[in-house]
Amino acid sequence: MNQWNKIWANRTADVAISDDIFDMFCKLKKADGFDTQDINGYYEAFFEEWNKMENQIEKLAGNVASVYEVGCGSGVNLYLYQQLKKLAIVGGCDYSEALVQLAGRVIQTKDLQCMEADCISAEPKYDLVLADSVFQYFQNAEYGMRVLEKMWKKANKIVVITEIHDEEKKEEHLNFRRQCVENYDEKYKGLDKTFYTKEMFQKFAEKTGAECRIVKPGNELYWNNKYVFDCYLIK
Repeated sequence: MNQWNKIWANRTADVAISDDIFDMFCKLKKADGFDTQDINGYYEAFFEEWNKMENQIEKLAGNVASVYEVGCGSGVNLYLYQQLKKLAIVGGCDYSEALVQLAGRVIQTKDLQCMEADCISAEPKYDLVLADSVFQYFQNAEYGMRVLEKMWKKANKIVVITEIHDEEKKEEHLNFRRQCVENYDEKYKGLDKTFYTKEMFQKFAEKTGAECRIVKPGNELYWNNKYVFDCYLIK
């Protein structure tokens, strides 16, 4: 049984709010669990990757006026959309009550809920529906594809899913983790990541008439980068 829900449900998020956008970006990424590496330029690389994602979205779907995030966590992505892109309409959901409360402190929205990802409704619709580094925590791939169906119905223009764990890289990923963490299988029992094939998303695109772009993320400072892919589904 996947125990990640318990991990996120017990997450604490005591963050001091500041007016410095990059400082808040770093704090919010840490609150979301991106605090396991101590490397020079680590958060700068994530910030650059966010800008690359936004540029890709604009290239594929044009300007987006609204963003909804499934698994929004601390609200870091929605925060950047409001601060850097000046979007008034954002919304999101997450399983962690603590992280949803934190998101409510840093973004302006009335559409923010603590709930399961597969409970999102088709209305209201948003131009962009995003899931950033979330699908690997779902209990299985079937659940993930069910969430994707709902994301697609909610999106006006584009669905973006980042950091999808690649089934083709599963053994390589696990071997790396076992080298880095002593007794990895015992320590992470019940905390398996969920892996997906690229074909799952390509078949979804064929079924829905979407244009599907599979993209390799470019954040070389993030250890997980080599085992994942991003997916853009354009209406």
